[in-house]
Amino acid sequence: MKIWTALGVLALAIIAALAIAQPTSTSPEPASPDAITGTHVVFIVRHADTDPKVSKNPPLTAQGQARAEHLAEVLQDEELGAIFVTNTARSMQTAAPAAAGAGITPTIYLPMDAGGLADTINGLGTTNATLVVAHSNTAPMIIAALGGPTLPDLEHDAFDHFYAVVLSRGRHVRTVKLRF
Repeated sequence: MKIWTALGVLALAIIAALAIAQPTSTSPEPASPDAITGTHVVFIVRHADTDPKVSKNPPLTAQGQARAEHLAEVLQDEELGAIFVTNTARSMQTAAPAAAGAGITPTIYLPMDAGGLADTINGLGTTNATLVVAHSNTAPMIIAALGGPTLPDLEHDAFDHFYAVVLSRGRHVRTVKLRF
């Protein structure tokens, strides 16, 4: 299963590289959507595994920590330029290994403001990849806000969904669903 996930990410990276029409920009400064000239891949995952018996701000379980480490391994060859998390232990802990590997401090976003997050992502002015750690009910909202398809909420026990939303010049090109 890990091989198929890695191959899927590799295939997506190749597709994204082929879609780039102009040189990429790695500027961290905000830019208008018109300034985005290349392809930008936004990886959206639900936070990793938590204990359903803990109701208030649950941390990751040991399995969740392992999944977060695996996510970092899957994304290690991506040029992450930004990571977005909610202000919850599970979201921050899921992103921590990837953030450490990329040398990025995650940015906190409001979980129910998918439109605002999409505007922020589109305003980055970069073709570096972005990681968003979401929740079962917000991952589909974020995908839709980026121009992707309308999807149902994720099952509460499904922690392995991995979406790659490909944008070109600030417009949705494709959404690929994988597992990690």
